Amino acid sequence: MKVRKRYRISIEDESRLRQVASVSVSPGMLWAGGIAAGLLLVIFSALLIMATPIRTLMPGYLKKGERYEAKQGLLRIDSIRDAYRINSMYLSNILTVLDTDRTPTDSLLKESTPNKLPPDSLLPASPREIEFITRMKDREQYNVSILAPLAADQLRIYPVATGATIAEQSHNAAKPRILTTKGSPVCAAADGRVLAIQNPAPEGGSAIVIQHDNGFASRYSHLGTPTVSPGAHVDGGSVIAHGASGGAIGAGFFFMEMWYDGNPVEPAKFLVL
Repeated sequence: MKVRKRYRISIEDESRLRQVASVSVSPGMLWAGGIAAGLLLVIFSALLIMATPIRTLMPGYLKKGERYEAKQGLLRIDSIRDAYRINSMYLSNILTVLDTDRTPTDSLLKESTPNKLPPDSLLPASPREIEFITRMKDREQYNVSILAPLAADQLRIYPVATGATIAEQSHNAAKPRILTTKGSPVCAAADGRVLAIQNPAPEGGSAIVIQHDNGFASRYSHLGTPTVSPGAHVDGGSVIAHGASGGAIGAGFFFMEMWYDGNPVEPAKFLVL
């Protein structure tokens, strides 16, 4: 009969000449115990790295700021690549036009038009969501909706005055009366360039006309002293005039008009107050 090899681990108390504990294991059990201990160590190390800031010390891990800079760098590279491709097409077109030996034909290179995105596949609003939106509209019917910037086609809208509201009787008008505190400054609704300044304006006080991007334009009237000049670039949210006070009659409000592609629109659908 073949004798199986086994290992014995004993703990003895030499002062009392007695055995405290003894364990007998086979080589297979010893290997299995070592593998199990190694797996537990690996699992514990992985959990420790994932649940603590130690992971930021691992090679290849980007911090939040570094990850943002890397993303911006990739976007800049894409923009440079697109600009390079367009410039290459432009130079190729110039060389083609200057080539007197070419066969007359329309051979201009053009940037391809990207495919349109598929329609939104989001689920329709649930009854509770519709009820919430209706309740919020009833509550904020005389204030500008916080979702108003979404209505402006890719135009970022900024507050035109601090603590201002639209008068109830002119909420849906093309030229609403915006109520403010006396002397409160008036700000540009979006980035743009000052087209004209009227002083005095037909409404009293001063009036400022600003051309924005994407076909938008705005006019602010019944203002106090302008702080900008014709032709100046203004940032959205920057002060363009002092409030209706001093030379302007009826302090405490001003008028605003907006146009999109030359057509008047209701400012209340776009404004943020």
